[in-house]
This record gives sequence, structure tokens and C-alpha cells, in this order.
Amino acid sequence: MGSSAAERVDRYMTDTDNQFVAWVQARQKVIGIVAGIVVFLLLAGWYVVESERRKEAQAFDALDQARGAMETGAYADAATAFQRITETFGGTDASLEAALALSQVRLLSGQAELAIEDLRKFIASNPPAFYKSAAHSHLAVALENTGRVAEATPEYVRAAELATAPYQKNDALLNAARTYRIQGNTAEARNILAGILKNNKDEVAGTAEARVRLAELDATN
Repeated sequence: MGSSAAERVDRYMTDTDNQFVAWVQARQKVIGIVAGIVVFLLLAGWYVVESERRKEAQAFDALDQARGAMETGAYADAATAFQRITETFGGTDASLEAALALSQVRLLSGQAELAIEDLRKFIASNPPAFYKSAAHSHLAVALENTGRVAEATPEYVRAAELATAPYQKNDALLNAARTYRIQGNTAEARNILAGILKNNKDEVAGTAEARVRLAELDATN
């Protein structure tokens, strides 16, 4: 009498299980190696993430200390600390902030030309847009401090173009308009201020100041 369908299915499943067990046993060494590699990669990934987290935390601790030195007027110590952060913790947000803070220390120390040189190198390194925008604004301030207002204006404009937040963009545009006005180009200053009012709601930082500055221009013409 032939086997029933259920028996044939059971026999097929048993054969399949046996084949699978045999396949695993034949490749046990390879499977063990692959499993070990997977575990290693997982551990390596965790280590990299954890190392980066600790590096960032240490960098920000060092940044806070450097800022403290700057706030107390210890500019030489602050400059050294900011420089060390950029060299030791490269690739972190703290190192980018330290590079910008270093330019501020240079300006406070009366080293505008050195600040200009540092900022141009920083911009050339192509940092993320937020920091690059801030660097262009800092460069513009440094140029103004050396009496080069005409050179400062396009830096403010570039800062506005790169800005990633409305307040950052408006701050750069307000400074661009101010320097245009210093140079006697009131038409361009008016266009920038009108653009701020057109493109922003009243509650956005910089809008109220733009309205005041525009009213001042209108009153003098």
C-alpha cells in the first residue's frame, strides 16, 4: 500500500532537515568565521560612535574653558587654547566654533590682519554652511576694523547667502546695508532693507531693525 500524502510530506520535511543539518555541519567553520566578523563589525561600530561622542564632549569642555579665558581678558591664553582645540579635536563642531572664536580673540587683541588670514584659510577649508557663513561675517568685521569697508560688504553679502537660519541671514544683510550706506550707496542699502521686510515676518529677528533703518534712509532723502 502506498504512502499517504501526510507521510510523504513528513518524510520530505525530515530529509530537508537532515540536509540542512548536514549543510551547517559541513560549513560550520565558515559560519563561525562569518559570525565572528559580524560581531567584530558591530563592536567596532559601537567603539567608533562612542569614541566620537567622548571626543566631542572633551572638545566642548575645552571650548568652555577657552571661552572663560577670553571673557576674563586673558586673550593670549584663550588664543592658545582655541588653537589647541582646532588641532586636537579636528572634525568636531567644537573645533569649528574654536576657529571662529580664535578670530574674535585676534580682533580683541588688535590682530586684525592675523584674524583675516586665519579666516580666509578657514573659509577655504569649506566648513559646513552655518560656520562658513559666520566666518564670512567675522572676516567682514575684521576688514572693517582695518578700514576696508568696501571689501567687507561682499563678505556680509556672502554670509547672508550661506546662512542657514533667518536670524543669521538678516544679521548679515543688515550689516551689508549698513556698509553700503557708509559708502554712499543708499539705493543698494534700501533694496537690502526692503528685501528683509518683504521676506520675513515681523517676529523674525532683524525685521524690526530693518524697518527702523529703512525709515532713517527715507527721512534723509
